[in-house]
Amino acid sequence: METPAGVLVPRLQPWEIMGWPSKQRRSIYRSWAQHLAAKSNHTMALKYFDKCIEDQVSDDFLTLFMRSKFNRLVARPEAALADSKMASQIAGQWKASVNIQIVDALHDLNQFEENKMMIHNNVRMNVGNKKLPFNQRLTIINENFKDNVGDSLSPFFLKNAAKLAVIHEQYLQPRKPVEPTFRWQVLKEKNECDVLSFVEKRNMRVSPMEAAWSKRKTKVFFQTYFQQTWADIAFLKALRSNPTVVLDKYYSSAGERREMMDDCYEHVKKFCRMLHARSPMYNEVYRRLDNTEMSARFHQANMFRIQYQTRRNMLSILRTITALREQEDIGRLRKYVEKVMAEYNVLKTRRVMPWKTEFMNEVYNHLALSLCESYRLPKYKVSPYDNNSMCHLLGVSPLKPTEHRHMVFGDRSTYAYEDSGESFEQAKAFKRSKFALEKRLYFAKQPIERSYLLYELADAHMAQNQQLRCLLYAKKSIDEARRCNSKIWEFLATMLQAKSHAILCKFERQAEVLNGAYQLAKELKSPRLCTFIELCRMLNRDYMTLRKMSQLVATKRLRSRMSHRSLNDSG
Repeated sequence: METPAGVLVPRLQPWEIMGWPSKQRRSIYRSWAQHLAAKSNHTMALKYFDKCIEDQVSDDFLTLFMRSKFNRLVARPEAALADSKMASQIAGQWKASVNIQIVDALHDLNQFEENKMMIHNNVRMNVGNKKLPFNQRLTIINENFKDNVGDSLSPFFLKNAAKLAVIHEQYLQPRKPVEPTFRWQVLKEKNECDVLSFVEKRNMRVSPMEAAWSKRKTKVFFQTYFQQTWADIAFLKALRSNPTVVLDKYYSSAGERREMMDDCYEHVKKFCRMLHARSPMYNEVYRRLDNTEMSARFHQANMFRIQYQTRRNMLSILRTITALREQEDIGRLRKYVEKVMAEYNVLKTRRVMPWKTEFMNEVYNHLALSLCESYRLPKYKVSPYDNNSMCHLLGVSPLKPTEHRHMVFGDRSTYAYEDSGESFEQAKAFKRSKFALEKRLYFAKQPIERSYLLYELADAHMAQNQQLRCLLYAKKSIDEARRCNSKIWEFLATMLQAKSHAILCKFERQAEVLNGAYQLAKELKSPRLCTFIELCRMLNRDYMTLRKMSQLVATKRLRSRMSHRSLNDSG
């Protein structure tokens, strides 16, 4: 090959320099593609299939046919169907091998109606041995239709008849096409102002019960079609979000690893959907039910076992709570109650736990009694001349100004980083706990549970020195406690308000809150709490008296100074 002067020689492979004819070149590419596909080098095999097709003539359908088989092999049925249809256009509709490839691709895509129609057409067109593979596939597709709309469909419809109307309205009913409109036009018609230039994203909140149901259904789905290998699929699903595997903060190949795992999981899900389309879940369940009455008895016996074990677990939880109360370990008790109610109790239905409301009342009342036991008379002398006496009496730390950190250039130990340090970790822990409590509050229905969650939110905000938010959540907790007539939780939320007012040194509001707490303590018939609240009221009155005296002294000093100035000016 001669290259003209002034033109760079293209970078060619050794076999491209020899001027092979087009037919020979296609044969080489096709042979390499077959060899690489056998070696599972799918990327390079697809590359040489594409090069062969780009160089082919109009009457060569063999490469398209082979690439269609390769695409089916690597779980790409859409591309396989497109290649086989192109090959059929070149070879003609009488080519049985190409038509078999189209039939298989339609079956992989779960297009059973079109598959059955094409099989019948080819059965009529072919004779002899060419007819046998189509008859075999016709038997398979008939069995698929029998599994989908056979005897197993009637019990499934009878069992889920109440849900069919909702499913039809939400998913199956055709909807009118909506004309695209600009956001400002929609807001103008509603007489609303378009302040934000972007659409606010709404996060879909899923209840813990629905999340557990979805997880359980996914597990049963994989167990049905993959039997013992479902654990490997669950492991692959968990690996996709595992930071130890992805390592997105350390290596640049994290995206490739995540993409590879996502592709593998998508292939598994696609294959599972193919199996589900050929034999749905209700058909698999129907096959296992040889005797309906015996299955119902087994199901009822299993339900009784679950109820009995649930009752045993509840009694064990109550014994643990009682033991922690006797140890007077409030911190461990609060963590244990939060874990039990957020991870165990919320996942139990009333069918499994008929006494769920009574159990919740028992747990939260035990916790409330333990929290009330923390309000006790001190063993030291309380003095109104100490501004922090009320905070120490109520068990909270007084508000301190933030310390100024002195930074030294070159000394990294004095630097303040936004994403590290003890304060950063505390802020992260606060955000996590706040998000978990708000999520539980969104789905909580019982007033006593809502009062408890609002109390925990108020306490978390008070720990972060956000006293206004603490007062807001404490007021909401009081309202929820009044709804369920729980005096003890109303008392605890009122004491949270007293703590916030003590930190903010609001003595007049503190007096009102303590008066309400004293009335609640009398209704609880607790002399110990009444004595403690009376001591707090006395200390608050002393604070108010000392502040008035200091104001009078300051006023007298100011008046004396003004009088001295006026005498000096007149003299």
